[in-house]
Amino acid sequence: MRYLTGFAIMLALVAGCSRDPQRPIAEPPTAPTALGAGRLGSSLIYGDIGGVSGPMDHIGFPARNELFTFTTSLDGQYQRMGRGASSFYIDREGLAVWTQEYIRYRVNGCDHGTALQRVLTQIAGGAAGGTCAEPPPGVVQFPSRADSYAFIREIDARYQQMGRSVTQLFVDLEGAVIWIQEYLRFRTNACDAATSEQKVFSQIAGGPVPDTCFVACNYTLNPGGINAGAGALSSTFEIRPTAPPTDPRSCGWVASSDASWLTIPSDHRSGNGFTVIPYTVANNNGGDRVGRISFAWAGGGTSFIVSQAGSPFFGALILRDAARSTEPLGDCHIRTASTPCQLIASTNLPGSNYQYAWSVQYTYGNDKSFTANNTSNVLTITEGCGGSGSSAEGAPTNLAVTVTITDDRGNSITLRENFTLRLFTCP
Repeated sequence: MRYLTGFAIMLALVAGCSRDPQRPIAEPPTAPTALGAGRLGSSLIYGDIGGVSGPMDHIGFPARNELFTFTTSLDGQYQRMGRGASSFYIDREGLAVWTQEYIRYRVNGCDHGTALQRVLTQIAGGAAGGTCAEPPPGVVQFPSRADSYAFIREIDARYQQMGRSVTQLFVDLEGAVIWIQEYLRFRTNACDAATSEQKVFSQIAGGPVPDTCFVACNYTLNPGGINAGAGALSSTFEIRPTAPPTDPRSCGWVASSDASWLTIPSDHRSGNGFTVIPYTVANNNGGDRVGRISFAWAGGGTSFIVSQAGSPFFGALILRDAARSTEPLGDCHIRTASTPCQLIASTNLPGSNYQYAWSVQYTYGNDKSFTANNTSNVLTITEGCGGSGSSAEGAPTNLAVTVTITDDRGNSITLRENFTLRLFTCP
């Protein structure tokens, strides 16, 4: 489970100190504050639905009576451990209320100084402040021991300044804020009141830090992959959540393919929850290959694996610009009034009497598309310079070419390539 390292250290330190009945009582802080009479118990400040200023959008804090019950039980636990009375100015209800309110600000994106100031404003009779940011999905993250203890010392000092009388409890001020925070950590991470109290008391007794009750999101794929033949195919698979998560926001996933020949639609590259994923596998004119559609979410990931067999037949499709080179090039420069660009196909099909079915698309002023079906493995495209969209630098336009070659034994292979025409103004 994820939680702050500082807080884990805090728990070990406090558990070690608080278990010892002979531990000296710390000197109380020198500067505490107090509320006006009756304000602390008012539902205007502390509604029973949780939190001084009510429920949060994504984090469920316990109700006032549950947290106060825990604080009372915590004090009783310290008394049973033989601890002497500790003196400070903030009372038991204030400990519970203002610690929770400080934690509420902190887990919702506020830093220590902002959270402290907003609590002090509420103690002085002001309205509760807004939260600072939506918490990230997943396990709720808590502030460090140092921050929380510094906070409660400031509150105790404010109570003293406001003339509140000394309170005596068996739990010391440090233990109170640490274990209230730990109780809240369990409660905000899906544990009920009884479970949270048991987990805290187990730590006070010397046990290890238990996991929270948070259920992370997890997915499986159905199926997890396929073995495909050399031919092109289109199909689907499912991404399925394995259990209802504690925080549904942690279930968002993103998907990506690591192979250009294995594709998914753009509107299926992210999602949340159960989804049917369509995918396409291109024709394989080469050897065996493996591609993955990978999914990632908070705390996990998995992959749909496609193992595609290679084709026994191979082929190649090239573009030649005779004005520039006898070697194949990736582009053809349209610089004259009649510039030829040669497309040349080859294959190892075992038969003879090859038939070539050509398809070509490109844009030059408007969309152009034409086909040819003949016995020639060479197709020549002739274009002129200075057309719409041309430039002195040679404006590029995509040349998409497909050719299906068939022999007299019925074998066939389809080749696809994207080349470039560079469109120049006439000299």
